[in-house]
Amino acid sequence: MTLSERGMPSRLLKHMLEQHKKGDPATIRPNQKLIDDKKFVPYKVFIGDEIQIKKGLYLSHPKIREFNDCVDDMFREEMYRWCKHPNATEHQVDYLIMSFRDQYNISEDELPFDNLKRWYYRERIRLEDRAKVEVNRTAQLELVY
Repeated sequence: MTLSERGMPSRLLKHMLEQHKKGDPATIRPNQKLIDDKKFVPYKVFIGDEIQIKKGLYLSHPKIREFNDCVDDMFREEMYRWCKHPNATEHQVDYLIMSFRDQYNISEDELPFDNLKRWYYRERIRLEDRAKVEVNRTAQLELVY
């Protein structure tokens, strides 16, 4: 991933970067345990010189978790959209999930079919519950084109 590209994960990561704190050695040399932890996916990110000077190169542990959660949510939403697309070639969820895995070259070892199917049904239930609740809100900000 290149931070100069457009896209939600790139923009989110760019806003999470922090400058190294000179008094705290943990920010100069990030904790190696974090890299070895199985929970975090190692992302290869190219950061240009201008962003490096302006923003910095340090990411704290909570920000790395937040970034991973964001990418995970985007992945689930994309899979749900893929399965609910009106022009889908198949109409059975199992075949749609398998075609989604094939499209994005996801192997069974990386992400098992059962997990994807479970995610799909949880997302469907979550969206159905959200549609039932009626909330009256007033806008605090208005964007004008």
